[in-house]
Amino acid sequence: MMAKTISAALALVGMSLAAPVAYALEPEMVDGKFKEVRVLTPVTKAGELKPLKQAGMVAFFSPLAADLFAQEWRKRPGNEGEFRVAPLALTQFESAYLAAKESNSDLAKTYVPDPAQIPAVVGLQLQQGRTMEEARSLARREPYVFCPDPLVRITQTQDGKSSTVVPCAFTFTSMALLVNRTNQNAKAPTVLRAYSLQEMVQFLSEQSGDDARNLVIASPIAAPTAEN
Repeated sequence: MMAKTISAALALVGMSLAAPVAYALEPEMVDGKFKEVRVLTPVTKAGELKPLKQAGMVAFFSPLAADLFAQEWRKRPGNEGEFRVAPLALTQFESAYLAAKESNSDLAKTYVPDPAQIPAVVGLQLQQGRTMEEARSLARREPYVFCPDPLVRITQTQDGKSSTVVPCAFTFTSMALLVNRTNQNAKAPTVLRAYSLQEMVQFLSEQSGDDARNLVIASPIAAPTAEN
């Protein structure tokens, strides 16, 4: 069962994105925000999830992150052979980790962020009050979600029905372009901020307004293409 997967697996710390605390979204709704977020994780030849020595269960937030990790992994004694990864929803990864940890309390979990996003995360964390040492350490060991501040609401109409999304993403470029477009005709500037997964869960767990309900986090890993 996916309910409470994300909030159970991630410690709730940090700050909310914007508004003061309100009635929380239901755990199922919080979890739902991460169901379309895909990561890559090591698997066996049979396709089963494969914890690694020292690292435990590993979630890669980009193909580049997986490739660089694999290069170092192959250098270790006994690690010859193919390093296989497969896409998996973040909620499924967290659920599998919690289940495995019940039988192995020492099982570790490792997030490997996209190296291409680290410079942007460091820069934004410095703007958000971190020291250089803190910013570099955090950016290298956990993924960050980029969101406009204030949040940007995009309303679309199709077949006479309108819907609103509040976009965030794991990639700096897409959100930076959105912020630039938003600022072209804005009276007050919109800036870009980087939030940890814990901070995103904190926000979604505490807010019940439209922004929380409409927030969409773009996946760092593209959806598998359908085979003909």
